[in-house]
Amino acid sequence: MPTKWLVNWRSIRYEYVVLNKRFLWVTDPWATLDHAADTTLRLVEEGVRHGLTNYWADFRTIRWEAGNATVEAYKVKEVTEGRNKESFLFFKAKTYQASYFSKIFYRTDPPVDLRYLQPLQLLALGTDPRKTEIVNNPLSLLVLNEKLSGSRLNLMAPTIAAASWNELKRFGCKHKLTVVKPMHEAQSKGISLLDWSEKQGQKKAKTVLAKVTNNWQIPVVLQIYLKSVKSTGETRLWFLDGNLLAVASKIPKKGHFIINMDEGAVLRYATLGSKDLSISKKIGKYLKEKNVRFAAIDLIDNKITDFNVTSPGLIVEMEQVTNQNLAQKIIKALIKI
Repeated sequence: MPTKWLVNWRSIRYEYVVLNKRFLWVTDPWATLDHAADTTLRLVEEGVRHGLTNYWADFRTIRWEAGNATVEAYKVKEVTEGRNKESFLFFKAKTYQASYFSKIFYRTDPPVDLRYLQPLQLLALGTDPRKTEIVNNPLSLLVLNEKLSGSRLNLMAPTIAAASWNELKRFGCKHKLTVVKPMHEAQSKGISLLDWSEKQGQKKAKTVLAKVTNNWQIPVVLQIYLKSVKSTGETRLWFLDGNLLAVASKIPKKGHFIINMDEGAVLRYATLGSKDLSISKKIGKYLKEKNVRFAAIDLIDNKITDFNVTSPGLIVEMEQVTNQNLAQKIIKALIKI
C-alpha cells in the first residue's frame, strides 16, 4: 500500500474512532471547582483539542430508576483560552442514560462518604458495562482505601487503623510520634501530629482521637511520623494504566510537615532513584490488577503515604514542572489509537 494511502487510512480511522466516543466527566458542582488548575477540566480541554465529544455533569444529578442510571449533562461546545470559569462553553443541559456514554469519569473529590459513594453505586448499578466504561473501576473505588491500600504491597510505614482508644494508645506510646489521618479524607484534611512521649501529650491525643473517631465509633489511621517529610517532602507518582506517567516532589511550607498545595506547599521537578523505580513498578503492576486507570501515589522514605484513586490531581502543576503535555498522553491512551 502506498505511504500516502496508509497515512490517509490512519487519519480516517482516527477520526472515526474519535467521533464515536462520548466522554462524560462527573465532578463536584461547577462553582466549587478551581477551573484553571482542575485536572478534570484540563483533560476536558485536551479532549476537545483531539476532537472528542465531551460532556460534563454535576454528580448530584445522577439518579437511578427501573435498573437504569441517568444524568443531567452539558455537552461541551468549546473551550477557549485561559481555562477559567468562562472558558468552558456548553450546550443546554439534557438528561441522558448513563449507558449512552463510551466512558464515564467519576471524579468527585473526597471525602469518601455517603455523598461520594451512593451516586457511584447508582452509576455502577444502572450502567451497562458492555457499552460504558466507568473510570476508575467502581469496584476499586468502593474497596480501595486511600490511606491503607499501600499495605497490600508491604510498602507502608508502621500503621494501625482502629476505633478503640486502648489500641490507638498502645500504638502511639510504642512509637512516640504519630500522625493521625481520617480514613475518608484527602488533601491533608484532619491530619495532625500526636506526641505520646508524656502524659500531657497522651491526654491531648485522646481528645483529638475522640473527636476524629466520633467517640470511638469510626476507625482512624495512626501512622508513625516520618521526619524527613519536613525537609524532602513527598514524592508524587502519577500512573496511567499502571504505567508511570510523571514524577514530582511535593515540598511543605517551611516549618510545616503537612503538605497542602493551597497553603504554601510547592511542587518541584524530581527523578526517581533505583529503589523508587523498583517500587513504582510494583505499584504499577498492582494498579493494573485492580483495573485502576488513574492513580496518584505519594511516597515518603520509600513508603506509601497516600493512594489516591478517587480523583488524582495536580496534572496542571505537574505539566508545568515537567514541561510535558501530560493531558495529551492521557487522552491518547483513553482513545486507544
